Amino acid sequence: MVARFLFKDRDGRTELPEEFKRDLIPKDIKTGGDLDVHEENNIVDGLIWLDDCDGDHTDSLFWMDLHKRLFGKVWKWAGKVRKHDLLNPDFNSPAYISQNIKQLEGDLKFWLTKSNFKDRREIAALFHERFLTIHPFPNGNGRTTRILTEYICKREGIVVPTWSSKMRGDPQKHRATYIEAVMRARHDKHAQLLLDFMYS
Repeated sequence: MVARFLFKDRDGRTELPEEFKRDLIPKDIKTGGDLDVHEENNIVDGLIWLDDCDGDHTDSLFWMDLHKRLFGKVWKWAGKVRKHDLLNPDFNSPAYISQNIKQLEGDLKFWLTKSNFKDRREIAALFHERFLTIHPFPNGNGRTTRILTEYICKREGIVVPTWSSKMRGDPQKHRATYIEAVMRARHDKHAQLLLDFMYS
């Protein structure tokens, strides 16, 4: 149920740093592998909630709630906007996250109701890249974005992404290809590579 959203290739035996553990709710999490298990169990619960949900998928408050549902049993800050800068300069500074999320909310509503895309899958790719670039949460952004993108597609009758499912047997290549496609969409304003990844 949850595997299609996980593009990980990290070593599950790696000990988590102490500062990382401070925001964890379960006290038995010591390694990356422990964290994976708890997060994946929480995501399953979140997906079950989402299956029965009829909330407004175009509302940014719904997006925040989704993150809390997916990670709220593991992280104290689940569903809350990130308050610290990240090492990656591609991601939004905390000062701009809230306004850019609201801008994306407005853009998504426009794309879905008033724009004339020849291929509506482009909406999924555009939303996906923008949400990732905003990177509103301390962690879980990629998984939340993929789950949310799929949900929006389902609700809007857009083809649901497959996320290059044939590449899952090679996690490193799968993740690297995904990141390259997102980077091209972000920096070159060229969404075709991301579309190819999402729908192959």
